[in-house]
Formats: sequence, C-alpha cells, structure tokens
Amino acid sequence: MDRRSLAAASLLLVAASAVVRRVQQGRRGRQKKTRVALVDNGSLKPEATKSLRRLAAALQRRGSWTVEAVSARFADKISKDKLDGKPGEVLGPWLKRVAEEKGSDAKVLLLPLLIGPSDTLTKTMPEAAGAASDLEVTIAPSLVCLCPAMYKAEASGASEMATMLADKLGDLTPTSGVTHILVCDHGSPAAKVTAAREAVRSELEVKLSRSVTACCMERREGALYDFNGPLLEDALKDLPPGAFAKVALLFLQEGRHAGPGGDIAKIVEGVLAERKDLKIETTGVLAGHALLEELLLKRAQKAVPYHLFT
Repeated sequence: MDRRSLAAASLLLVAASAVVRRVQQGRRGRQKKTRVALVDNGSLKPEATKSLRRLAAALQRRGSWTVEAVSARFADKISKDKLDGKPGEVLGPWLKRVAEEKGSDAKVLLLPLLIGPSDTLTKTMPEAAGAASDLEVTIAPSLVCLCPAMYKAEASGASEMATMLADKLGDLTPTSGVTHILVCDHGSPAAKVTAAREAVRSELEVKLSRSVTACCMERREGALYDFNGPLLEDALKDLPPGAFAKVALLFLQEGRHAGPGGDIAKIVEGVLAERKDLKIETTGVLAGHALLEELLLKRAQKAVPYHLFT
C-alpha cells in the first residue's frame, strides 16, 4: 500500500472511530434515568408524609437515584400548609406526572415502605403501573420478603426488622423489671402479611433469648382471621397481676395508629384505666433507624417488572 492509500485508510479509520463514539454517546444519552417512588400506605396525618419525605431524602443521599415520597392514598388530601407548602402526592397522579415530564424515556422503580406483601404492594402498585403504559415500571419486594425464589431465609429482612425492634426496646435486663414482651402490628386480612410479622417475632425471640408474644392492633372478626393472633387490648388485659410489659411496635411511621395520641396509645390508656396494677410501655416507630435505610436499598436491587405481580 502506497503512502497516499495508507493516509486515506488512516483517515477512514479515524472517521469511523468518531462515528462509533458518537453512536455510543447517543446511546448513553438515551439511557433511561430511574425515578424512584418511596411508597407507603398513606395517611391523613401530616407527620406521616413528612416522615416519608425525610426517609426519601436519606435514601437519595445514599444512592444514585432521584427518590420521591409518594403515598398509595390519602396524602393528597392534606393541606399543603401542613406539609411545609408542598402538596402530598399519591401514586396514580405521580406516575402520570412522570410520564408527562419524561415520556417513554422514564424508568420508574416503586419502592414499598411496607413490612409485608399487603394489597398495596400486590394490587394497588401493579394496577397503577399498568395504567401508566408509557413508563417502564419495576416494583421492589416488601421489607420482609419470605419468597424463597428471591431471598434465602437469612436474607428475608426479618432479622433486620427484629434488630430494629430490639434497639427500640432498650434495657431488658433483670433489673429493668420487664416481665413480658409483645410485638404488635396493625393486623391484616391477608395471612401472608401476618406471616411476615411472625418471622420478625421469631427472630426477635432469638435475639432477646426470651419469649415474645405477637398481637395486632385490630383485626376482622371470625375464626377465618385467627391467624392475626389476639388483639393488643386483649393481650394486655390478660397479663398477670403486677406485670410490666413492653410492646414493640412493628410500625414504620407515626400516623393515626402509632405515635402520640394514636390508636395504640388510646388502647394502652384504656387498659391501664382498668388494670392499674400493670405497667406498660410502647416503643417508637421504626422510621429514622439507619438499618431501615439499608434494608430499603437492598430491596431496591431486587425490583422486578410490575406485570409479575398481576
């Protein structure tokens, strides 16, 4: 090959390389950026939405995504004046907004702030995702996931949740005087949700090396729902004379049920009015615990296409 031919070949090679680089850059530029919605059940209490926003901000600082606080329901009913001037968002309208902003370039990850696989995860989220047909939507598992196809038992999340509860319970040494430990969840019509609570209770027993009783704040009547266990109210009333019980609340955020003036506080107050011999303490909610953030980040790595839930 003469010099002229060699020079021409070199120019062609340089030009081809430039074209390849532009194509690769274009592909990278067209890569879908993930928008993450941290999704809870929703509450009419402003503190629940504020708590969700704090957690979303913490996750965003630790990850590489944009993380937004989105509720399955109710949050859009709260006056924005009670939410620092920023209206609360719910899932359906949020997905529509993302689609309008990003179109088909949007990739959405729905990250449930849910302990077990409730209807919010298995029905509400997939239905909302299906209605947003322009978006590529994936959904992460619940905090406690007992599906063996996704996680081995030791990675189910039950151990992490139990560790958080143990931290919240604090001093349980003999000098503390604590005689009984209960773990209380909301209660559910779905046995698979209660199974998640039971997995946490079992892990908590192991960590504490003492008996832990499971109960629920509320439940449907009838033998069909006996898997929930006793109501918190009944479990407390059945304590022996002079008992000192600590109740570990398997609740993630303050709202109508947990927190000051909530349903659980009223239940405890009512029991103590009847049983003045008892001493009862409840733990705070789990929001704000660093381990909760870590567990959510792990769950985000296991998101699957939404249609697998349908």
